[in-house]
Amino acid sequence: GRCTMPQITFLTCMYCYVLFQAANLLSDGSELLLLVPQLAPIVGSVVLPILGAVPDGMMVLFSGLGPDAQNQVSVGVGALAGSTIMLLTLPWFLAVLFGRVTLKDGTPTYKRPTSANANTWEKLDPKNKWSLLRTGVGYDETIKSAAKMMMGSTVGYFIILGSAFSVDTFEKPPRVSEQRMEAVAEAPFALVGLFVCMLEFAYYLKVCWGHADG
Repeated sequence: GRCTMPQITFLTCMYCYVLFQAANLLSDGSELLLLVPQLAPIVGSVVLPILGAVPDGMMVLFSGLGPDAQNQVSVGVGALAGSTIMLLTLPWFLAVLFGRVTLKDGTPTYKRPTSANANTWEKLDPKNKWSLLRTGVGYDETIKSAAKMMMGSTVGYFIILGSAFSVDTFEKPPRVSEQRMEAVAEAPFALVGLFVCMLEFAYYLKVCWGHADG
């Protein structure tokens, strides 16, 4: 039968508790690994990105186990997409909101100008603190390279998305024969997308390793 609201609430609380405990274990373990000088560069660049991807991967994996995997996996993918979007947007928004300073000729004024009064000068002018054109944040090459890497990570998604749009009929409800035909046509592209994602993840770890060494 269908789950009731108390059951869904209980499962949600248990899931949050398990994630909370897992995050604490990852944090404690990574701190212990940092105490080993030989392993310190690897922890932040390789170990943590891999361990951070495990809970999301397990969430999608277990959502696809069962007799109705075709429909249930969409729940896991939706939860993964939602958590990823939240991690990309909310911290970025808060960082920009609370890190804004006054812009002068398009340049953020993080340092006090020599001509400004030290007693009255503020990084964020109270008169224009909510202005979209007179306040902002600075960025360096790290932000640019991260943005390019994020855009490149969508290649694997577009590989399977393009094949899906070319063969899907979008019939409601879909027929079993149509689903099998679409699955056969999309399977090679899904495999290619998997290899592309693995290569991109390996490249990401390589870049992180280089930053740790440099």
